[in-house]
Amino acid sequence: MDSNEYLITSSQSSQQCSACLWDYNTLNAQKFYRNGGTVSSKCLEFLGQDYLLTSEAGKPLLHVWPLNNQNVAKNIRLILPEPANCLAVCPHNIYLAVGINCKIYLWHLSSGKLITLQQKNYQPVTCIKFSSDGDFLLVAGQDGILIAYNLSDLTATSNNFLSQFDIGQVEPVYVKNDHSMPIRDIHVGHFGRKSRFATVSSDQTCRIYSLLTGRSLLTLVFDDLLTSVVFDSPCWQLFVGTEKGSIRQFNLKNPPKTISHHVDEKSELTFIGHKKRIVCLALNNSNNVLVSGSEDHFVITWELKSRQILKKIEHKAPITNVKFVLAYKNFSVENFKPKIILKSLERSRDTNTDFVISQIQTEDIELSDEETSLSNEKIRSDLMRDNQKLRIVNRQLYNAAIMISKKNSSSNIED
Repeated sequence: MDSNEYLITSSQSSQQCSACLWDYNTLNAQKFYRNGGTVSSKCLEFLGQDYLLTSEAGKPLLHVWPLNNQNVAKNIRLILPEPANCLAVCPHNIYLAVGINCKIYLWHLSSGKLITLQQKNYQPVTCIKFSSDGDFLLVAGQDGILIAYNLSDLTATSNNFLSQFDIGQVEPVYVKNDHSMPIRDIHVGHFGRKSRFATVSSDQTCRIYSLLTGRSLLTLVFDDLLTSVVFDSPCWQLFVGTEKGSIRQFNLKNPPKTISHHVDEKSELTFIGHKKRIVCLALNNSNNVLVSGSEDHFVITWELKSRQILKKIEHKAPITNVKFVLAYKNFSVENFKPKIILKSLERSRDTNTDFVISQIQTEDIELSDEETSLSNEKIRSDLMRDNQKLRIVNRQLYNAAIMISKKNSSSNIED
């Protein structure tokens, strides 16, 4: 087992702590992160090697802890427009994506600027995931719709002179309507844009797609409602959590010949130990330990080869999050020196703040105060209009370049 990894968990009870850091080999608690309320499911992330970020259930608040400190950072205020359904931080720790009701908010962390606000789902967003290289953002909702955005398309809107209302919503890379009921979880592989990703839904299906093209690769039909999903780093073994508390394993090294496959419960590998719905799953870096969190108040670590229980951690309430994390030095340092800069989050986009127009020098021109004011105003108006035209042209050139790049990438993959 890995001694260079920790396990962090959270539950619906925040009496003792909001989240707890464990040595999962010995079950010794390393840190109790307090005073952050109850952490919502799918609302716990690490910001690099510096901070723990969570969203408080039922409140429009994000809480941040330095990794070495058990108390919430008081000098960082992250207030949301409304309570978060889910959140994700990009792999480079530059952008924060938050699902609030049916909308997606994207913030630039070091400045706090709201980059864009998107709404394609008709019902509340249930999960958000970045690809491992940060190029894609996947969004799923209760309406069963899966949306894939190119992150560069989302961030490019902040460099356009036009307002978000004028330019409209960003066009997704693709939209999938394969699920007939709410999507409960997404897992994305570790191979960047060449990865696969999996979704599970209340319609009892697990679907696997190509990240780059959105092409459906395999549909697995189970006999129970599916609630969570994860697969190992090579994408050889798939694990899905169910409503009844079992964890089902499926071998992707020898996939079925048909694109749709009905999974026979008797012939598949099953992890049995939980009594209620599986809320979350995670694998360690070595792909030899699986961790599961359930509504039965237990977190269980499993040995993959034998499917035997290694450790059980009992909580006072249903589990909301489980996650493996490397044993960073900042967990134990006394002098905390973060590399990531965090600012308060803006609640609306202000495109006018991105522009600075040089002052026109008029000392050598003899004009009255009124004429000078009108002259400056006219120059400013002309410059703004020209700036707008240039940005529209640049945006069109950028879109054309992206389309050419995508076509070349697709053709290379097919070859």
